[in-house]
Amino acid sequence: MTALDVGCGRTPWPGAIGIDAVLLPGVRLVARLGEGYLPVRDAAAGTVYALNVLEHLYDVPAAMAEIWRVLRPGGRCVAEVPYFSSVSAYADPTHRGFFTYTTFEHFCEAPPIGWRANRHAWFGGARFRITRRRLRFGRAHRVLGIEAFANRWPAVYENLFAYWFPARALEVELSRSAAA
Repeated sequence: MTALDVGCGRTPWPGAIGIDAVLLPGVRLVARLGEGYLPVRDAAAGTVYALNVLEHLYDVPAAMAEIWRVLRPGGRCVAEVPYFSSVSAYADPTHRGFFTYTTFEHFCEAPPIGWRANRHAWFGGARFRITRRRLRFGRAHRVLGIEAFANRWPAVYENLFAYWFPARALEVELSRSAAA
């Protein structure tokens, strides 16, 4: 199965085709994910890595739709972004978007009833399923059990403690549904 690493920089994921906006060592395709088109045919990839790239884009929904387009049905997208309350989310002046534990739910099918039924998924056709999601912390927060607490009760953590004990990053794995 073909793997793509969008926004790979100098070091694409091992075995993946490196895609970036700048021709650097390791980049095989020059393209900008944020412009809504990757020079890859529909359903060509089994895995797309989007590691520390989505936060740089102005139009994340368009980028997610493009990732969905190039993934095979059942394919997976592995993404990592700085968490919204992390210092690193704001330290880089090229960061445009900020991500919470529930941000990627907007690229999934909303349930028909309940408070999550109000997810704004109308802005695009990408329909993923979240298969794994984890907040990552520094060593001290892991040792103190904050990471375990935050990942066990993310809504409590995000609403009460996210600024006191900020996570560093959000890791999410999405699976592409068969059709939008």
